[in-house]
Amino acid sequence: MRTQLLTLFFLTFAGTLFAQDIAKSKTIPTTYDRSSFAVFYIDNSSQNHWNEVRPLIDSIVFSDKYDNNNFNNIIISSSTAGQLPTKGTQDALLNELNSMNIGRQLIAKWYNRQPDGTMNMDLIHKRGRFSVTDADFLKAQTSKRGNAALEDFGNRLINLSHILVIDLQNVKTTKEAKMENMKGWQATAVGYLFRLDFNEEKQNELYDNWIYDDDTEDVKKQKRAAFDNIVFSFNPLAIQIASVSAIQLESSSGIRLALKAKTMEQLLKEMVQKSYDEVIYKTEMKVEDLKVKTPLYETRPLRAKIGLKEGLKTDYRFFVYEHVYNPKTNEAEPKRRGVIRVAGKSSIVDNRKEATGDMGTSKFYQVAGRKLEAGFTLQQQNDFGLELIVGGEGGNTSGLLLRADFRLGRFIGIPAFYLYGEFGGFDSKEYQGEKSSFMRYGAGLAKGFQLGRNLEIRPYFGFGLDNTTNESINSTISSLYIKPGVNLALNLRHNIQLVGGLGAYSFIGDVTDANGYTVADSWDDLFDKSGPSALFGVKFMF
Repeated sequence: MRTQLLTLFFLTFAGTLFAQDIAKSKTIPTTYDRSSFAVFYIDNSSQNHWNEVRPLIDSIVFSDKYDNNNFNNIIISSSTAGQLPTKGTQDALLNELNSMNIGRQLIAKWYNRQPDGTMNMDLIHKRGRFSVTDADFLKAQTSKRGNAALEDFGNRLINLSHILVIDLQNVKTTKEAKMENMKGWQATAVGYLFRLDFNEEKQNELYDNWIYDDDTEDVKKQKRAAFDNIVFSFNPLAIQIASVSAIQLESSSGIRLALKAKTMEQLLKEMVQKSYDEVIYKTEMKVEDLKVKTPLYETRPLRAKIGLKEGLKTDYRFFVYEHVYNPKTNEAEPKRRGVIRVAGKSSIVDNRKEATGDMGTSKFYQVAGRKLEAGFTLQQQNDFGLELIVGGEGGNTSGLLLRADFRLGRFIGIPAFYLYGEFGGFDSKEYQGEKSSFMRYGAGLAKGFQLGRNLEIRPYFGFGLDNTTNESINSTISSLYIKPGVNLALNLRHNIQLVGGLGAYSFIGDVTDANGYTVADSWDDLFDKSGPSALFGVKFMF
């Protein structure tokens, strides 16, 4: 009864989510221009392990999705170091960036400013040619200016210059974090994102002080001095917090033997890289300019002309929109028609080159919605990759089940591959005339396969621990189990599913008490809990 009430509650909750989402108005830009980033890390020398972290920042691999505007030194001092992120710390950091003249240095980089004050458009034109699509290239070939027209694209990229400042805080080893049987590191990465305000007034001010070959030395001197007094400021866009870690099971663990061992130094380097990757990934959820938009190019299979240049990784999520004419507003309005994800790593095209009209495509697979058509608009919509099942199991092992699946695709390059953890129990059985209440914990791996646009089958294999406390035994006793199974999920909408499944519990090993003493040879001898189980529940995806 309890399970049924919980299921009813979450179904009601799902309906509420559905109604709220329908009410949201949607505006989907149809154009996408390449952004650029200059990344800084805040000097946190007063915090633990900074001397170990600092050298590894120089080895961070930055995303191919953004043009790199990094300076020679990416470590800056700030009064906000180690502080909780607030509007106050954001404003303080912005003032500090302005006082360091970061905006002026950024413009100098864009315009390739030389020590004598002269500037040129070489970098702007280069980035303009690199950023254009095949469609832009083919259109340019029909114009009188030809390829020269492509260079103009660079001018509109300057105002998409961003500063990302990351404050890596609370770096701890697993031992310091009191994580048993684990080795590695954890930390909190706080990211502050700002965008250059290169408005028309500032553009005019810059061009008024452009140094020409025929300028006199006095004029050149005046223009150099005037440039050094221009203030190029930033607008704050977002604050993002990400918990990052790089951990492994200790080598004494049996599961650990199947994995390649990493040193603490390797794990720390991995965590420092994640501090950048995760802040970028989560910030892209908030900032529209950072979301890739492109037409759907083919439908059998689903393909689009984006790839490594746009930072694609396995299982990145895209919403697919059709623009439908609304006679009431006399405008075309976007209607979401489906949800697709990037296929495996080998399906992502390496398009990190200038367009020539025949740029390759990347492959996608559909996870929700109706039949899609070429020309529909794709919009990047990063998610957390977390799925939560709330339901109940029936069988010899039964009761409430809570299961969380975490999508690993963007980390390992395998689509629809999951690490899951589950918690279940509140079922009871008699033992020596008394009721015993059970709780179980499990974990495992799962792989999803789309049977249709809105139907997925997901085999899994896991293991866990079942335990109970009985007054007759006067102790908590437990037993390990293995559990193969398969779940079938049907979309109610793109992020809510009905789930049914079949699994099989098989209890292994001796029954032990809290002190590790063997109290029985088999869990089934005491409780007869092995055998098939059936699952029914609701899944929420975030």
